[in-house]
Amino acid sequence: MHSVEALGADLWRITLPLPFRLRNINVYLARGADGYALIDAGIDTPESRDAFDASLASIGVRADEIVRVYVTHMHPDHIGMSGRRAGSGAVIHLMRGEERRARYVWSSQPLDAWVTFLQSHGLARDAAAGVTEAAARLRPSVNLPERFSPLEDGDVVAFGDRHVRVVWTPGHSDFHYVLVDDANRAIFAGDHLLPTITPNIGVYPECRPNPLDEFLRSFERFAGVGGYTVYPAHGDPYDALEQRVHEFKLHHRERLQGVWDCVGNGADAGVSAADVVTHFWGDRLNAHETRFALVEVAAHLEYLRLAGDLTSDIRGGVIRYTPLRAAPTLPIT
Repeated sequence: MHSVEALGADLWRITLPLPFRLRNINVYLARGADGYALIDAGIDTPESRDAFDASLASIGVRADEIVRVYVTHMHPDHIGMSGRRAGSGAVIHLMRGEERRARYVWSSQPLDAWVTFLQSHGLARDAAAGVTEAAARLRPSVNLPERFSPLEDGDVVAFGDRHVRVVWTPGHSDFHYVLVDDANRAIFAGDHLLPTITPNIGVYPECRPNPLDEFLRSFERFAGVGGYTVYPAHGDPYDALEQRVHEFKLHHRERLQGVWDCVGNGADAGVSAADVVTHFWGDRLNAHETRFALVEVAAHLEYLRLAGDLTSDIRGGVIRYTPLRAAPTLPIT
């Protein structure tokens, strides 16, 4: 199943299916004098490939007319078909720092570091191995190009006939970026500014140490663009950017308070990230959801530790957190 929506004379939103609870992704296609450009590539499954081909056919576009693809970050639903687009002649753009992790996660290398990391945050070995095996099963759905054309924060690039700014927005991924079209007052936001859900902000062993702090600080990059239309990778376009940013900040403020309360209740025994996950979700999560929950809780714990609100030590091979203050220093909303 697919859908195509014309957003203007030169711009389309193409919705492709996903094999996740998050059922679809939007990719954006723009026409230019030298060919077409695409923002994000979709996952590389038979259903997604068929939907993309049908979408192009409905517009009257050939795959080899797509000359460049902007992959906002390395997650499978965004980068998955980038290798296929390269095979049809497109240049594939990714922020320079993102390629290293993409090559690692979507290679055949064992994810042993993930197992060790998840265990260090309190997940049992069998559960940690099952979580990483579930992630590895996605590898056939990702087809990477032989090379990426690197982008830097602040670059101005062509999206069709539009000139758009590359804005680095870390948090959901270390080198996630959005494309800002000032002339048309639009932001092509990937997973950074989703309209109805919050992006997963998680810490991994090969990633930057404080992704939640970077996510919250990234909103400073959008001062003065409150009237812009946001085109997200999931969900419908929207205009209320300032309100949405406030909601993101409020969500993480409340989550930080909840994590803090859970740690405080652990008293001198210390609390692990897995303990917090169990506190919030019990045993209701599948393997993918367990990974997302644990790395996000770990990101909140590390945010509080690096802010000087918590301390941590290792007991029995597990990182355990205890309070340093009577109350946390929470971000301003």
